[in-house]
Order: sequence, then structure tokens, then C-alpha cells
Amino acid sequence: MGRRRYPLALIAVGLLAVSACGTGALAASIPSPTAPPTVGSSEPTPVATVAAAAPPLPSSSPPALSSPLSSSSADSMPTSSPPDVQTSSPPASLTTIAPTPAADHLVAAPTPGPIDDAACPGVRCVTIAMAGDVLLHSQLIGQARADAGDDADTTVDGMDFFPMLAAQQKYVAGADIGICHLETPLAEPDGPFENYPDFSVPPQVLPALVKTGYDACSTASNHTLDQGTDGIDRTLDDLDAAGLLHDGSYRTQADSQIPVVINTPNGRVGFISVAYGFNGGGPDQPWQVNTIDVDAIKAKARAARQAGADLVVVAMHAGEEYDSTPSPEQKNTAKALLADPDIDLVYGHHAHVVQPMEKIDGKWAIYGLGNDIAAQLGSAPGVQQGLLVRVQFSQDAAGTWTTSDVAWVASYQDVGAPYRWCALTSSDTCGSGSGSALAQTTAVVNRWGADADGAHRLDS
Repeated sequence: MGRRRYPLALIAVGLLAVSACGTGALAASIPSPTAPPTVGSSEPTPVATVAAAAPPLPSSSPPALSSPLSSSSADSMPTSSPPDVQTSSPPASLTTIAPTPAADHLVAAPTPGPIDDAACPGVRCVTIAMAGDVLLHSQLIGQARADAGDDADTTVDGMDFFPMLAAQQKYVAGADIGICHLETPLAEPDGPFENYPDFSVPPQVLPALVKTGYDACSTASNHTLDQGTDGIDRTLDDLDAAGLLHDGSYRTQADSQIPVVINTPNGRVGFISVAYGFNGGGPDQPWQVNTIDVDAIKAKARAARQAGADLVVVAMHAGEEYDSTPSPEQKNTAKALLADPDIDLVYGHHAHVVQPMEKIDGKWAIYGLGNDIAAQLGSAPGVQQGLLVRVQFSQDAAGTWTTSDVAWVASYQDVGAPYRWCALTSSDTCGSGSGSALAQTTAVVNRWGADADGAHRLDS
């Protein structure tokens, strides 16, 4: 089941003033037309929109809340390191599409399927599906080779990553927007591919992500800089060529100053991706990757609103690895961001285990989605479990958007081949060792009352 796709929309707004703030942090601000300039800007910045965007929404400049996030977490390490695998020639699907998708087209319309949204309670609704870390250890690369077949959409240079993702397609393709988290930089199509500690993974995964239903990927993580500037640039070139919108890392300072707005038939969603740090390193230029700086994130959200976004979503790569309890920094940062009227949802990844959801003053923080696909081989309890979440936003007759539904799917991936994403439901135990995984995931998700606040499990 594929999706009819159009080029993705990237709506441009004028320049943001960017400066280094803290250790490797980005501080970016753009003044509202109705508010005085914020720190880091001296004159109102001209706003220029492209494409069929709504008129810029008025915004305010609430008091700055600064809560930089840090973590002493370890890296993502499998329990074994098989030899690097290689391919022979560039994949045609990654070289035939011109970079930089056109600015005046929509993302693919949702594909009707077995998973339907909750009834829209307003005049229009937008549903976003999001999942955790796409972390391609060598075992998954070997699985993609074993799964290579005749599917011209997803088999590239002897690799096919779609079979390991296929079961989540029905949850993602029916959403207005699907967002993945690309944890690591992409290599050249013929490698060399590298595992922990400095990842470099096959770009051949991108056609499978597209077919699964993803429209965009976050790219800010502690591994963003694993292959330096070349790795950043190559990854973004490949995402553009595959038709996947992205935020979190940038090729140029000008790119870093353009808010990412995903245009759908039902609404426009601003998307911001940030990370706590880069395993002790730093970028060649401060604008190359977003770090967690509350003021900078709020400025980006305001810029997205001025570019026509109806909603703004923040993907936060943060927390302590393998800890199902969000850190105080995660909680404080999510609370500070959700207090801003320009930000509608905060969700996260990095811990490689599921973390709770929490409703904060009518908005949601989804602290940790766990792994989407990875091969950490049981290196810590919970690394085989994950979440795929569908969040529906509804606009009422007065024009106000609210969160109208939060639905989640528990997932499980076995420790051995064939590696597959599997939905944990009341009738599917997903292979060896998964018997109690659904109960464990449910308990973590609802630890702080998510079920009482309306979040519910999909069981299809």
C-alpha cells in the first residue's frame, strides 16, 4: 500500500538573527510585528512568505523562559559489532529527484486504510503520526539485504528496509503527516557503513520510510555530528532527493533561518527538531544543528506562525538513555515550551525506552517514544519496545486549535532475525519475550495519568 505523493511544502519567512548561546546552543529570535524585538534582534525583520499560506497569525512575546537541557547519557551501542557492509552503486531513487522540494505543493494526502482517525469534532482536523529512533545497527542492514526483492519502490542496491517497517504503514499512511526520527547521518550509497560510536548508515532506508507513509524526519540528535559537516550535508541532500522534509540540522546559515512548515490539505504544521548535545563534540558552525534552548525554540515557533503555521510541534531529543522516567530537565523544558501560545505539542526520543505521556494545561508532552527500529539486542530492559503515537488537532468555528485525540500503539522488535516492527495488541504477542511487553508499556505511558486525560491505546 503506497501513498500518492507530491513535493513537500517548505514555506519561507525572513531571516532570524542567530547567535551561539551556551555551549553549542543556538539562540535565534524574530520579533513579532506587534511586539518589541526580543534579545538578539535590533529591528523588526521583514517577513516574506511563499506558497499558498494563510495570512500570518498575530503573536505575542511572552516572558523568556530559559531551561537549557543537558544529559550525561551514554551512546546507542549494540551488544555486538559485525563487520561493515557495503554496496556497489548509487541507488537510482536517490539521484533522480532534484533537491529542495518545490514550495507550492502539499504533502501526500492520507491513504485511507484500516486505522481511521477519531471523528473530527471541529470544522477541520489534522492528525500527526510520529515514532521513535530509526537506528540502523549492522544487524538491520544485514536484514535489509536478506529482504531485498522485486519491489521497485523500496529495493535499492540489494537492500530493502520496507519489510521491517511494513506493519506500521497502516498507522502512519492514514495520518495527514508522518514524522520519523532519523537518529544517524547517512553514508554514501556504497558505504562504508559504520556502527557505534560514530554511525554512518545506508541512504537506502529512505524509500522504505517514504512508502511507510513518512513525510518528514527530525535530524537533531546526539549522533548528528558523527560524520561531521559532510555527513550533515549528505544526509539533507538525500532527504531532499527522497522527498522527505526535515528539520534539526542545516547546510547553510540561511537554511537554519527558514521555518519548516508542512503544508497539508487540512492545515499547516510548523516543525522544530532539537537535541541536548552531541556526545561531547560541537558543530563546525553554531547554526548547523539545533540544541535545546527554550528562547531559541520559542523564536522558531513564532517564525513558523508568522509563516502561516496553524500549529507548531517540537521534537526534543533528550533525557537519560534507558531510563523510563523523564529527567527533571525534560519535564521543565516541556512545561516551559508548552506554556508558549505558539507551541502545541512536545514529543521526544533518545532514551531508547518508552517514557510517559503527560497533559499540561490542555497540551501534551510525549516524553519518550523509545526505538522505532533498532538492534540493541536486549542491552537494557525495554529497548525492544516503542511507541507510535497519533495526535489529532481540531479547529473550532472560532478558529481555535486544540488537541482532540491522542492514540498510541505499543510496538515490539524481536532480538533476532527477521527483524520486524510489530504492533503489540491484545491478540498479538510479537514473538519471543514479548508476553509482558504490552502491560509494561501501558503502565509506563499512563504513569502520570495519560489515560485519565484521554490518551488511549489503538488495538488494531
